[in-house]
Amino acid sequence: MDFPAFTEAAPVTALAVPHRSYRLEENAEMYTHGRALAHDLDALHELSRLADHYERGVGLLTWRYASAAVVLGTSILDRVTGGRPALTAAAVTALCEEPTLGQLRDALSIPCTDLLIAREPVFRDRHEEERQALLHAVEGIIECAAELGDGVPGTAAALWAGRLTAFDRLDTDPLYEGVLTRLLPFAEQFPNEISWYLKQSRAGALPRQIRT
Repeated sequence: MDFPAFTEAAPVTALAVPHRSYRLEENAEMYTHGRALAHDLDALHELSRLADHYERGVGLLTWRYASAAVVLGTSILDRVTGGRPALTAAAVTALCEEPTLGQLRDALSIPCTDLLIAREPVFRDRHEEERQALLHAVEGIIECAAELGDGVPGTAAALWAGRLTAFDRLDTDPLYEGVLTRLLPFAEQFPNEISWYLKQSRAGALPRQIRT
């Protein structure tokens, strides 16, 4: 499954809606300045508020499934390459839920040299850089969340044990900001990598040094 584009360049995305509403509101504010009736401005202000909620909702929904895809994909690929038994149906079902930030950190802590053993070194090195950058970004979420207050735990241990969607607050910048764009392409790779490993394994084309 390919995740939809989640960039400001996309013509119709959750990000485009609030940005356009902000521009309309700014134009209306200039147009109605000094006038008694400002219904246009009131309507656009409400539109901006609704757009904020829409953007946040889409972002959090995307985070839930993308983070679960990373943890589930890592777990499956780790077992396949390590020659361990497959996950049970119950375990897979549990891993389809949004992971805690600690679970996501643990998944991102496995080096690509351990997971992408059927790939060329150059390919592994490129993905290893992406993994490290994403892990660092997730660690940054903890630092930001610790400063929120408003019922959000202030200790690292409690934050790692919780889920991002439970800590997000509407009156602050989204905790996923700057991380989601890295998480999505990372999540997308796992079906292909699992398939590639199995294909190479059946063809007897795996390297001799198989991780145990």
